[in-house]
Amino acid sequence: MSPSKKQKIVISGGPGSGKTTLIRLLSNRGYYCEEEFSRSLIESSLNEGETNFFKSRPLDFSEKVWKMRKRQYEKINEGIVDSAKPFIFFDRGLHDVVAYLDWRDTQYDPKKFQLSKYPYDLALLLPPWKEIYTQDRQRLENFEEAEKLFEHIKKVYKINGIPLIEIPFGDPEERIFSILHYLNHGKKS
Repeated sequence: MSPSKKQKIVISGGPGSGKTTLIRLLSNRGYYCEEEFSRSLIESSLNEGETNFFKSRPLDFSEKVWKMRKRQYEKINEGIVDSAKPFIFFDRGLHDVVAYLDWRDTQYDPKKFQLSKYPYDLALLLPPWKEIYTQDRQRLENFEEAEKLFEHIKKVYKINGIPLIEIPFGDPEERIFSILHYLNHGKKS
């Protein structure tokens, strides 16, 4: 990848695969990162007494997440973000919204989720990692569900022409080194 322009890089994958840890490490290194929005939405709904907002109202939940991720994406396109680094990282992208709906076999109007308008330069996919996987108040899927969801995520990015790189399991610092090496030199370390 050429670092001549700011490139939009999604870090995605199944729940509990280490995405947020990598986003925090990249942010600590001075990279501009857009954080995951759905956790705060889930926490809000839990505080209001709804045990699983996505499961009970997947379309409502997904429309809210779509709106916020779209805002994150457009902010980058409008040049609102000030970053000297050539890469902008997203903790999940717009394509994840559609993958989650597909995984839940939820009917939706594809015109509301037009992925072709929101291309990313690269999707870094983290497969589910059993050794670090934990369920919590916001991560309600079991490990088997996380594996199936990962396959849906990979499929949606692939069919939309987003280049994919799968990041192997490993120490977070090693994963960051591997990611940055690839982005700066065009090959895996």
